[in-house]
Amino acid sequence: MKNRVYILIIGLVFILGCSSTKNSSNKNIAGIYMPGLNLIRPTYKVFHKNDSTTEFHFRLHSENILYTRKRGDSTFSSNILIHYELIDKISEKIVDSTSIHYTDFSDNKTKKYLDGKFEVPTQLGKSYDLLVTFNDLSRDHYLKKHVFINRQNLNNEQNYLIVDSNQNVIFNDYFKKDNQITIIKNENNPNPGLYLKYYSTSLPIAKPPFSEDDLDKNTELKPDAVEELTFDSLNSLNYTISERGLYHFQASKSDKEGPTLFNFQENFPKVMSLENMIEAMRYITTKKEFSFLNESENTKAAVDKFWLDAAGSNERARTLIREYFNRVENANLYFTSYMEGWKTDRGIIYIIYGSPNVVYKGKDYENWIYGEENNVMSVSFVFSKVNNPISNNDYRLNRSPSYKNTWFRAVDSWRNGRIY
Repeated sequence: MKNRVYILIIGLVFILGCSSTKNSSNKNIAGIYMPGLNLIRPTYKVFHKNDSTTEFHFRLHSENILYTRKRGDSTFSSNILIHYELIDKISEKIVDSTSIHYTDFSDNKTKKYLDGKFEVPTQLGKSYDLLVTFNDLSRDHYLKKHVFINRQNLNNEQNYLIVDSNQNVIFNDYFKKDNQITIIKNENNPNPGLYLKYYSTSLPIAKPPFSEDDLDKNTELKPDAVEELTFDSLNSLNYTISERGLYHFQASKSDKEGPTLFNFQENFPKVMSLENMIEAMRYITTKKEFSFLNESENTKAAVDKFWLDAAGSNERARTLIREYFNRVENANLYFTSYMEGWKTDRGIIYIIYGSPNVVYKGKDYENWIYGEENNVMSVSFVFSKVNNPISNNDYRLNRSPSYKNTWFRAVDSWRNGRIY
C-alpha cells in the first residue's frame, strides 16, 4: 500500500433529476469477461455508513489511466470524470445524479492505486440500482458499472466495511495467512458483535457440462468452527486470518447474511505453484495422466512433458501454458464464490472454451453464447443463480447430455496443441 494516494477532488457538479428511467433492452455484455478490452478496471465496495448515507469506495490503477502533460510542463496528470445515477428499484426513477471530476498528478512512471469515494443518499428498507460511469477524459475511454444497492436490512454485507491496519479500504475478498483486518459496521446497526463461521475449502471441482450426476449438487456447507466476536465502542472489531479456508461473518446464529472472506492459497488469484497448476489441469487430463502428474517424483518435468507432448514444440507449449493459466487466473477473478473461481461451473466453461462471444445477464441467470447468435452451430450455456447466503456470485450450469460432443471436441483441441 506504499504507493496509495487519495485522489484530489478538483470539481464537483451536483445534478438532481427526477425523470423516469426506461427498461433497457437485453444487451450483449460479453466485454465483462474479456480481459484487456476495458482499459479502466475499477474495483469498488459499497458501505452503508448509517440509515441515510451509502459510501461508494472505488479503486483505479494508475497503469490503466492515461497521464498527459502540457507542453513545457514536467508534471503529468490524469483526468477522470465519474458520473452516477441512483435509481429506485420500485419506481424506476432517478433519485440522485451527480458528476465528479477527479485528477491525479504523477511522474508517469510510478505505479500506484488511486482510491476515492463518494456518498449517495439512500433509505433503509429500499433497494436501488447505481449506474456508475468512469471516464478517462485524456484517453476518451469510459466504462459503466451497474451496482445493486441493498438497503433491505442492517445485516447484509453492504453494512460492513473491511479495512487494513492503516484504515485503508480492502477491495479484495481474499487474504493470506496472518493478514490483519478490521471490520467496521453501520453506525445504526444494533448488533453487539458477529458470529464467525469457518469452513475448510477442500471442495470438488466442477464436472463436465454433460454430467447428469451433478444436477443435484448441494452447496450447503457445514462450518468447521464457530466463534463469537464483539465490536468495540468505535463500531469495529479486529481479526487475523489464520488457516486456509472460508470465513463467513453473520449478525446472529440464525441470520446468514454478512461478509465472506477467503484464504485459498498464498498467491491467489494467480497460479504460481506446480500444485495449483496440476489441480487446474484436471479438465484436460485423463484420470491416469492426472494421477501420474501428482505422484511423479519430478513434478516440474512431468508437467513440462505433458504440455510439450500436446504442443509438439517448446514455443507452442509456452503459448498453450500461458493461455490456459491466464484463463484459470481470470476465472478466479470473475467467478470466485464459496470456492475458487476455476472450480466453478462458469470457471470450467471459461477455461475450456474461452471468453463467450455473447453474454446476456438477468437477475437470476447468465446466458453465454459461443459463436454467432441464432446460428445452429453455436453453443449456448445457461447458468442459474443459486441462493447462497455465503456468496452472491454462485451460479450453476444447466447441464445437458447434448454438450458431450462439443465438450470433447474442445478438450481434444487443447490436448492436440490448439487453443480452443
